[in-house]
Amino acid sequence: MASTTPRRNTRKTCGPSSTSGYVGVDLAALPKNQTGACTLSDGEYSCTTLRSDEEILQYIRDANPAVIAFDAPLTLPRGRCCFDDACCGTRKIRECDRMLISRGHRVFPPGFSFMKQLTLRGVALRKILEAEGYRLIEVHPRTSMRILGHADFGASPRTEHERDACAAALVAKLYDEGLAEELGDDEGVIVIPKAPMK
Repeated sequence: MASTTPRRNTRKTCGPSSTSGYVGVDLAALPKNQTGACTLSDGEYSCTTLRSDEEILQYIRDANPAVIAFDAPLTLPRGRCCFDDACCGTRKIRECDRMLISRGHRVFPPGFSFMKQLTLRGVALRKILEAEGYRLIEVHPRTSMRILGHADFGASPRTEHERDACAAALVAKLYDEGLAEELGDDEGVIVIPKAPMK
C-alpha cells in the first residue's frame, strides 16, 4: 500500500506549471452528502460545497494547489486491501490513529463501521490525485483547532463542513511552511500543527 507521506517536487505537467495556494477538503462518505472544500490563497479563504468525485477532482485541478489536505483517512490499516475480515483480517486501526489517541485526541479509525465508506472514498481519490502528481496530506481539523486554539476564516465558510475544510487548508499551509508535525509511519500519516509558542 502506498504511503501518504507527502512528496515534494513531483508535480507532473497536468496543468499550469506553477502551484498556488492550498486546498482543504472535508470529505463526505457518500456523494449524496455535502463535502466542504476551501482554497486558501494570499491569506484569503474561499469555500464551496461539492458532492460528486468529479466535482471534487475538478475543483482541485482548477485550484492547482501546492498541497491538498483531506479530512478523511487516506490509507487502509496495514495488511488490508478492503474491509472484508474474511479477506484480510480484522485490523481496524492504524499506528497514526493510535498516536493521536495517545495524546488525548478523539479520532475515528478507518475500520470503524461508519468510517469504512469514507476511507474507501478517500483512498480512491488519493490514488487519482497522486497519479497526477499532487501532494496530499491527511489531517484532522478538530484536533488541529484544539492545538491552534483559534483561527479567523472570515465570512466564507457557511457550513460546518466548509469550516472544517478551512481548517484543513490552514494545516496544508502550515505543513508547507514547516510548522506541522507528521504522526505515523508507512501505514499512514496524519499531519497536525505544531503547538504555538507560548
